[in-house]
Amino acid sequence: MRIMIPLLASSPAAAVAVASAAVLGSNASHYYSLGEAFGVSVGHERAEVLVETSKREELWKSPSTRAFISASSGLTNQSDSSGNFEILSDAISSRCQNPTISRSSQSSSAVSIVGGFADETGSCKDWSWSLDFTIAEKGDGKILGFNASVSGQGVDNVYLAYESPSGEAFLGLGEQASLGDLRGYKIPVWAREGGVGRGEEPVTSYLNSDGALSGTFAGGSALTTYTAIASYVSSLGRFLVLEGTNYALFDLASRDPDFAFEDTAAKQVAGNTTDGNRSGSSGTVIEIMYEGDQISGYAGRSSEGILDAITSLTTITGRQPALPDWANDGAVLGVQGGQTKVERIVQEALNYSMPLVSVWLQDWCGTRLQTGNYNISLSRLWWNWEPDQSLYPTWADWVPHLLSTYSVRTMSYVNTFLANVSDKDTGYTTNFYDEAVASGRFVMNATANDSSPWTITSGPGIDAGLLDLSNATTVAWFKDLVKQQFYSVPIKGAMQDFGEYLSSDTSVSISSGLSSPRSFHNAYPGAWARLLREVVEELHLANDTIGFHRSANTFSAPYTNLFWVGDQNIDPTRADGMRAVISSAIHMGASGWAATHSDIGGYTNTLAPTFNITRSPALLGRWGEMGAFSGAVFRTHEGNIPSVNTQVYSNASTYGYHAYNARLFKSLKPYRKALLQTYQQKGWPLVRHPIVYSPNDTIARGVVDEVFWFGDALFVAPVYAVESKSLDVYLPRIGGGAVYKHLWTGRIYEGGRNVSVETPWGKPGVFVRWPLSEREEVLLEGLFEFVRRENGTVLRV
Repeated sequence: MRIMIPLLASSPAAAVAVASAAVLGSNASHYYSLGEAFGVSVGHERAEVLVETSKREELWKSPSTRAFISASSGLTNQSDSSGNFEILSDAISSRCQNPTISRSSQSSSAVSIVGGFADETGSCKDWSWSLDFTIAEKGDGKILGFNASVSGQGVDNVYLAYESPSGEAFLGLGEQASLGDLRGYKIPVWAREGGVGRGEEPVTSYLNSDGALSGTFAGGSALTTYTAIASYVSSLGRFLVLEGTNYALFDLASRDPDFAFEDTAAKQVAGNTTDGNRSGSSGTVIEIMYEGDQISGYAGRSSEGILDAITSLTTITGRQPALPDWANDGAVLGVQGGQTKVERIVQEALNYSMPLVSVWLQDWCGTRLQTGNYNISLSRLWWNWEPDQSLYPTWADWVPHLLSTYSVRTMSYVNTFLANVSDKDTGYTTNFYDEAVASGRFVMNATANDSSPWTITSGPGIDAGLLDLSNATTVAWFKDLVKQQFYSVPIKGAMQDFGEYLSSDTSVSISSGLSSPRSFHNAYPGAWARLLREVVEELHLANDTIGFHRSANTFSAPYTNLFWVGDQNIDPTRADGMRAVISSAIHMGASGWAATHSDIGGYTNTLAPTFNITRSPALLGRWGEMGAFSGAVFRTHEGNIPSVNTQVYSNASTYGYHAYNARLFKSLKPYRKALLQTYQQKGWPLVRHPIVYSPNDTIARGVVDEVFWFGDALFVAPVYAVESKSLDVYLPRIGGGAVYKHLWTGRIYEGGRNVSVETPWGKPGVFVRWPLSEREEVLLEGLFEFVRRENGTVLRV
């Protein structure tokens, strides 16, 4: 059989066809030109598919060792305990993985391939499949759309696979804390609690060993994440986005593709906290499993590299709305304790020359104590969305008072739950839990016969109902509640927490007849973000408010102007501490989310019989340095046990250090704003992996969190050994004759070498790519003026 191309053609598509003929060899194939950007070659006899760009760059090639399309029966088990989902795929069976191609064809808008399976087992011979390639409506004809479906009785999962050269690195798939290059891992796409420890010991085993502490699998693993984002980019400039929100498993060239995936308390997936990288021991096949009888999405390849690939990716997924300008002007202090305490801290912070733009008051709705070790209780919130009568008795007048008197805004807190406050000792005006029960606003308990709500537990004594966001009337009801209870007072936004807790089993039911709890689980974070974004848009407040989330899905960025990377341990560790902020930001950025930040100082304290995790002044200060050079917003958290932590307001030294870091953050305003504007135009992240600018530097490729680029002009090495006054840094090779200029001393360094720099308090490892353009010099003049003015500032810990 012959290659079906015009032999005398000189078009890019013809060139691709010639390349296809060479790759497929003697295997008779059909070639189809798809628009101006792609060529598709189909080898019928050996069941092969090759998609290339007009520049002869391989986009999709059938693996030689694995079926490019397959299917199976049986669902992945997702066992839930307080949002901590254990995942086990041992129930998947009847895998059909010997595809045959019966025909291929082309219409005006698609290339279609159909076939069956030659396997002798199960129902394989009764199953048939189709694979369509199209040009996506978005992307100027340069993005490929794909849809694979399998027909037959009992099809539960569809798989697509393609070849990946051994040097291809992968970034993205949402928040992947503690991991660098994702190659070699199996990554589940399922929103769940992030875990406490995530492999760091002894805290992970301590929490995973006793479900009574905070739920089974509360310690988590290297793969537990709040996000369900099915998109990635690679060092070859390839990108992929899945269209749906069902459960998916991305096998990024792991060495054990045929083993059942298990991420449970009994067998947690270790992220290798030494290097966070498995790329050196990986295979060569990328395989994506998607739950359902079809899988669809988008793919492409940019010859310009990772950033251009992210531009195309965000063309599909959408981008975050812009932050208000005031977010760049200073600190957001997380404080609790009531009006008198908060106002005192505001006054003190301003007296220490801290640029203070807002207080964030998560306890505005009241607090209750949860029993902890050593008779030290955890401070938890009453999830009933009205101001607490004891802590904030004149809330409606006091919030505007802070703004008019101190130019300090107020942010509050909301989540997806409502708690019964009938026994709240400080009283209440409205019990919204009762209203929700009466009007059917909660996810229901499917095992009861009394129309009772499904109850979630967030540790001992914290029980609540979960809003059923599949129900349009519930969405409308809660939007009205938020408008009245939150924005009738001039607050400037809120932490918009959770979004991961909807169970996927038969114990719960939702009112939507269009989806099950299992299929709605990953859609829930997007519904939550959309609800709250619509509130501020309908009130015409969107340009002056911030809503920050930790949960997300592939398409929720347009409803979230700020992402926060969730609950880190109050320590400097890679797996779940200070270091995890950077790996999380890198992967979120590669997934199309530029505006990210963390709880400066961390959130999670653990007090255990054999160890304690609490905050030191050094950790708070070093975390603040890192936040100034990585966060889109500069916000602190007191932690879940404030009394055992150093706070910004603890003493003169902590005030002074944080005021310094806030001024440092503010000095970067012009540069950071320019980066965020570039994001709006191109989708480029603020925090970038070194591989972006040093794709051929093997040391740079292995980075997890040690260093990062903040934009393309600042190379940052945080001080994770928080007490250390010096730092060894590897400076990757960068092109264009550029060198590195140490921010604090002005010393010049060549790339491709290790250097040692002094890191006294307030001076993390920061280098300027040199020389700068005239525009960059203008944008960074505020930072340079800060260095000239503050280089002699003495900070104490």
